[in-house]
Amino acid sequence: MNKFINFQNLTFIGILVLAYQNFQIRNKLNDITSKIEYSQFELDEIKKESIEAAKYAKSANTMTFQLQSLINEK
Repeated sequence: MNKFINFQNLTFIGILVLAYQNFQIRNKLNDITSKIEYSQFELDEIKKESIEAAKYAKSANTMTFQLQSLINEK
């Protein structure tokens, strides 16, 4: 039994445990990074859509004022 429990074997087992924990942490960090990147992509898309919506709203306001002016003239 003492042949199997020595400093080198315990060190090797410790290194295996640390490697596995490192693997788990790396996977979690990759997941978090992916979620952040996707959220940034979604935010950029929302910004683009907001800019387009603002353009349409401005056009609609312009048309409304023009129609109102025509109605007021008649």
